[in-house]
Amino acid sequence: MPVLRKLHSQIAEINKLGIRVRYMFYPRTGPNTDSWRKAEAVWCSADRNEALTRAKAGAAVDTSKTCGPTPVAREYALGQSIGVQGTPTIVTETGDSINGYLPPQELVKELKDHQGGKSKS
Repeated sequence: MPVLRKLHSQIAEINKLGIRVRYMFYPRTGPNTDSWRKAEAVWCSADRNEALTRAKAGAAVDTSKTCGPTPVAREYALGQSIGVQGTPTIVTETGDSINGYLPPQELVKELKDHQGGKSKS
């Protein structure tokens, strides 16, 4: 299972450990690609959470629907401006980055290290 899908499948467990997760759209293949169109389709879905879960699971996403401006371009640009080079990238409350997947318990430890001033980024 790709690491971003694995992380997404563990969000409920991560939440139970006291970590709040907020997603940004960052289709790492960039503008005018299939992943970009999927990100926009997720935004345009009536149930974005369900659509995101389906997309992360590799299910087909109807990319034919559009809904006007989406945050995909803005969030992608933000990711570019802060140096995101891959997914998952976790940005902590202090602005540090944790690059790559960590199992939930290790993620909690890493986040505590960042809060305590022991940043490794």
